[in-house]
Amino acid sequence: MRVLFVAFEFPPLGGAGVQRSIQFTKYLPSYDIVPIVVTTDLSSFRRVMDNPIDETLLSDLDPNLIVERIPCQIPWVKAPGRLANWARLFFSVVDPLARYWRPRLDVHIRHLISKYQPAAIYVSIPPFSMGRLWTTIGKFYGLPVILDFRDAWSQFCIGPYMSWLHYRLALREEGACLRAAGRVVCTSEQTRSELLRLHPNVPADKITTITNGYDSEIRSAISPRSDNGSRSSFVIGYVGGFYYTPETRESMLWPWWRKRSHRRLQYAPRREDWLYRSPYFFFRAVRLVLDARPELRRRLRIQFVGDKPSWIDAQVDEYGLRDIVEFRGRLPRKEAIAFQHRCDSLLITSSKVMGGRDYSIAGKTFEYFATGRPILGFVTEGAQRDILEQSGVAVICDPDNAEDADHKIQDLIDGRIQFQPNVGFLRSLHRRQLCGTLADLIKNVSSSQLNRPQPKQTRPETEL
Repeated sequence: MRVLFVAFEFPPLGGAGVQRSIQFTKYLPSYDIVPIVVTTDLSSFRRVMDNPIDETLLSDLDPNLIVERIPCQIPWVKAPGRLANWARLFFSVVDPLARYWRPRLDVHIRHLISKYQPAAIYVSIPPFSMGRLWTTIGKFYGLPVILDFRDAWSQFCIGPYMSWLHYRLALREEGACLRAAGRVVCTSEQTRSELLRLHPNVPADKITTITNGYDSEIRSAISPRSDNGSRSSFVIGYVGGFYYTPETRESMLWPWWRKRSHRRLQYAPRREDWLYRSPYFFFRAVRLVLDARPELRRRLRIQFVGDKPSWIDAQVDEYGLRDIVEFRGRLPRKEAIAFQHRCDSLLITSSKVMGGRDYSIAGKTFEYFATGRPILGFVTEGAQRDILEQSGVAVICDPDNAEDADHKIQDLIDGRIQFQPNVGFLRSLHRRQLCGTLADLIKNVSSSQLNRPQPKQTRPETEL
């Protein structure tokens, strides 16, 4: 069985979302499904994406993998002024990438479907504009579409919407894609429950949770170690970004009357504090550790791998940690994985949903599981905390309780915490197992489609 595997974000593009697509294409053939990757080319990535380019990721691809690269047709326009740029943002409900890509897709898609005769179309989103584009293409060719929501869509609230109307239009677009898709995949049970709550006309059995996973031997995932004080240093590491800026936090949390006039219409379906995703509360607890035990300043090292945000020095200086915090910069993926294995513990954080539960599970969580190192989780109520608790390899700290976190960090450094890895659960998170669930889903939705009448083919029209 062949499936068109649409992953606009694909190597050599780097970034968190790329790994999920790479590993699915790696394991699907073992379940008798041949993925035909449909993505764009390097030139287009450089013009339309902010993600880093990491050509070392190409070596991770199966040499037999078929990758069809269709360029984006981006019209040349004069750089807009501030007013024009603001107007473009204000009137946008979804990203423009599908609009850029569609003209060249219209030229190539019929040939691709004729050549490969796929039984279904899998689409990785974001970019969220791919949802409407590919469900329309699937309907036109009589092919079921599986939408993989790597992130929440209408409820992804790092910052507020431009207005209540923008939110309602995004919610409507999300609902239309859910109804048009044959099946929908999401990465946490919290996201699934929220999609079903927001769109009660979507059948519950249409949405399946397939988390991210790891890709190594199980023995490395169930052997966390703790430090017994014999080494000269204890390194707590972190890999990746934080998705936080003080400006977006202000726009989310400030009341309307404190905002500038053009931002007073902003709307958020819920209030999220992404300061909790930053290391701020971790730094606060570390300061208490050093106040109680100054001798640990010679041993404790905190190291970050990834782009250094402009705001982080202020947090480091607020708690007087400049001499123990190191920034390693961005590393190629293989070097970043090696860095994780060298750490004594690995830090993870989560945003805080006011009066609710966080839905996001960071992709790095599963890489951390694979290292066998203890995880130090400064996490709020939600999916991230749930999976860490279930794993048995994490120290859970309440970001709002610095004193309790202080004691737990000391216990971690001194080796007084005994971990009990949940072996069965960790094994279920191997990407080979997770891909089996996806393969079953693709086969089921494809067989169901065979019994449906095929639509009359006219040129597909999309609302982009």
